[in-house]
Amino acid sequence: MDDVTYTRILKDPNYWISQVLEDKIIQEISLSLDISGILYHVGTEALITNAYDLLPLDDSRIDLMEMIHRLPILIGRLTRAVYLNIKPVSTKRVKFVFIYLPEYQEKWYDAVFFQGMLNGLAVLFALKEFQIQMTKTKLFGIHVSHKELGESIEFGSDANEYEMKWNDEVLYLSRSHLTKENVSSRHKVMVTSRSETELEEMSIVDVRDVVGKSRELAIENRDLEAAVEVLKSFKQELEKKQLSMAKDLRLAKNIQKGLIPEIIPDWNGIQFWTGFSPMQEVSGDYYDYFPYHTDKLGVAVCDVSGHGVPAAFITALSKMLFSNFKKPKPSETFKLINRELLDLVKQQGYTTCVYLLIHSDYKVVYSIAGHPRPILFRQKTGKAEICEGEGTFLGMFPDAGDTYRDLHIQLEPGDKLFLYTDGLTEAEDDKGNAFGETKLLQLIEECASLSIQETVELIMNQHREYTMGTDAMDDITLLGLQLSPKLEDFRVLQREGDNAYQKKEYKKAVTFYREAHQILPRELTTQLAYGKALAYSGEYEKAVGMLESYNKFKTNHFKSHAILGYCYYQLELYEKAELEWKKAYSINDSNLSNLYNLAHLYRKLNQKQKMKDVIEKMKHIEATYLHILPLEKKWEQLPDESI
Repeated sequence: MDDVTYTRILKDPNYWISQVLEDKIIQEISLSLDISGILYHVGTEALITNAYDLLPLDDSRIDLMEMIHRLPILIGRLTRAVYLNIKPVSTKRVKFVFIYLPEYQEKWYDAVFFQGMLNGLAVLFALKEFQIQMTKTKLFGIHVSHKELGESIEFGSDANEYEMKWNDEVLYLSRSHLTKENVSSRHKVMVTSRSETELEEMSIVDVRDVVGKSRELAIENRDLEAAVEVLKSFKQELEKKQLSMAKDLRLAKNIQKGLIPEIIPDWNGIQFWTGFSPMQEVSGDYYDYFPYHTDKLGVAVCDVSGHGVPAAFITALSKMLFSNFKKPKPSETFKLINRELLDLVKQQGYTTCVYLLIHSDYKVVYSIAGHPRPILFRQKTGKAEICEGEGTFLGMFPDAGDTYRDLHIQLEPGDKLFLYTDGLTEAEDDKGNAFGETKLLQLIEECASLSIQETVELIMNQHREYTMGTDAMDDITLLGLQLSPKLEDFRVLQREGDNAYQKKEYKKAVTFYREAHQILPRELTTQLAYGKALAYSGEYEKAVGMLESYNKFKTNHFKSHAILGYCYYQLELYEKAELEWKKAYSINDSNLSNLYNLAHLYRKLNQKQKMKDVIEKMKHIEATYLHILPLEKKWEQLPDESI
């Protein structure tokens, strides 16, 4: 606006500006400031400061309903664009219908201002229990939150309507004829008793005081609203950080899930089972196995200091280091890992560990780094005992390598060996008593006739019952292994199954492999052979179950994926067949049989372009492959529209 108009607005509160200019001013301010609260209180003040002129000129009193009926007079004085109709619903409920001239378009700030005026009635008559809500509007949306004006507003209506209802007893209002020099009757009104029969108790209400208090309340409300907005902002930032942390924890959990094996496969007649109960999303406990070609298997159980993401980071390092340092003695592996952790973690974390090397003759060589000692159960004696060993934890002291020792155990059929973290034995019941090693030894001996899986699961269940009603204080890991008491029976059945398979007597091979599988259900060589025999016997669904179980161990054996794809193809699960054959090809890209199978699959599905791409890939690998020419002839027979 021009400077003259701007100056007059600042100096003269009664200066009349055009509707167009008013709209520009409000729109400009509202771009950078929420003025809805200010407009609401301006409406309240407008009613209070002008209400005196609506009172009777004599000493007669009026109640709230009479004042409401006089309100259209005030609206007519304030604006030429809007008319007000009053529609009483009951003695304490009224509808206000604002009618706009056709050439005037209702604005969002009108809705806020007029509701503020109706609030002025409540302030003037000191209502305590009342409600003012917009029920209809021609607008299709309001600049402020709709719920601030009304819970269920009918937008795009043909009217602009508010509803006011109250529960208070009737108050009366009249002009004041006080004559004291310091009192101006222009700004004084008088409130009388709540009923005609009671003695009238008169109180003076100064309009200027009411407006002043209203403004103070408005300022306090705006300060409170500002504080609420700041708190909302803090809450939103906190929620963002919590979401970010939760996302990071989920990511760390998924990464750690890939690091820690869900199941350890049977190895050379030894069965494994684990109980794993992390305290948080990610765990400081870690266990893993490490094949040493065919003659040895390494097994580790670690307990990293702390919890959460830092502990998960060290578990990831541990997996890498154990995989890199496959030394013939556990003590040598510990020395190298201790040195690497010192360099990588800088003494900001450490881990305890017990590490076994199981040889093909069932001799177990182990070493301990600040970790609970293993427990050995002897099948012959039925007794469990704590093994020897000690050593300093990994990643904290440069000279820790001098403390590591190699100790030996010879396993016999039926023997069990248990590795665990201190969270198992140090956990307490609701009276503060620790679970302890004595109870653990007792439970192991009570499970003498059970398999290693049944033993571990029983101990974990007993542990949960013992600590029921208490909060977990640490991660818990229990890893058990057992040399199968039926090892010789297994070897005979496996050998018979292999002989039948080589003779292509697949149904006979299935019979032997099934019995062998029941003895050692996670022995991978038997699992793969059993799955292949089932597939070649036409038992595709059973073969799928066996091969899918085998592939969970991530052996990356292309043959298992190739045969699984063949089973899916026979079951007409073509998308799964395609996926498995692609996996088989990615593992062994020199074997063209998987591409050949894919080409036939695309031919069956009339996917001409995909079939052509596979044939070209086969040519690139081995142009003289004898199946290429027949495939090209079949490709030419496909209709072009299937591309």
